Amino acid sequence: MSKIKYILLIFISAVLSKELKSQELPVHEQYMFDFMLVNPSFTGITQSTIFKTIHRQQWIGIDNAPKTSFFLFKHRLKGREGGIGGYVFSDLNGPNQKFGAQFNFSYQVFLYNKRNHKFIMSFGMAFKGLVHVLDETKFTKNIYDPIVNYAKETSFNPNANAGVLFSYNHNFLGASFENLIPWTDRMYNISLEPISHVITNIHAGSILQVHKKVQLRPSCLFKSNFHGLSQLDINMKVYYGGLSSRKSKFVRNDNDIWFGLSYRNTLDKGNASPLSLAPSFGITIDVFSIFYQYDLGLTSLQTYHTGTHQIGLGIKLFQDKYISWGKFNNAIFYDEF
Repeated sequence: MSKIKYILLIFISAVLSKELKSQELPVHEQYMFDFMLVNPSFTGITQSTIFKTIHRQQWIGIDNAPKTSFFLFKHRLKGREGGIGGYVFSDLNGPNQKFGAQFNFSYQVFLYNKRNHKFIMSFGMAFKGLVHVLDETKFTKNIYDPIVNYAKETSFNPNANAGVLFSYNHNFLGASFENLIPWTDRMYNISLEPISHVITNIHAGSILQVHKKVQLRPSCLFKSNFHGLSQLDINMKVYYGGLSSRKSKFVRNDNDIWFGLSYRNTLDKGNASPLSLAPSFGITIDVFSIFYQYDLGLTSLQTYHTGTHQIGLGIKLFQDKYISWGKFNNAIFYDEF
């Protein structure tokens, strides 16, 4: 990469970091593969125990580009009224590295329960910890910079999330809240850095049965800290269950394939513009799943790289399609939109 491109990349990254400094977690788009990443209320409402690993490699073609990896799990408790889950992650961006973990738990209540109409409310809480490492030991010392100490610094930042989710038959509406504990990364000058704001995520989706083997799954996500940083995602997935008949709108086939498309737009104050367009696909055979997404950036940074790749693998264990809850056996709402 030429020196001019490298300087431009640093400048653009600095601008983006100024816009996003209120977020302590990496800006992940992995929720397309699991909504639990943005709302702990999705924990435990699946029909099985699920393990997934997801890797996101940003800005292909740029040296030392950011890369983020997640390993997550979720499990419905034996009592069938709640669940536990969580994830560990690493986010590597040159000398700036973040590692962390989050633990979720949820509780579900049937507000209305008839054989063909079910209204479920789910509450979720999450506790997390983030280790931030800044390694400046390899920085060149021929340019004086008063904020660089050419050492390796580490800070630990705890926090919590909460969420609520309403699902009625094959529709859902939810909200989650990140950064419930006000904080400033102690690695920086606390008097200069602003306290992080609560980030609100509002999301909705539906399952539309257009054929006995074909479903449309539209969803959207609005994210904002209501202090100038906002984002809107619009998603669509098309599912085809070609190897076995679909018995429920709520329960996934053991074998199916899906294609998706996501559009993201920033709604930041004074800077509303497209962010990315991301096609994706996935396939499930028996208990195993594989999914892939290609993120085509729509910002000026796209000039210097060839896109972002994201791949994931999943496995389902202890599958249980129905839940004995109240008077009827209820199909579990399927949460992976």
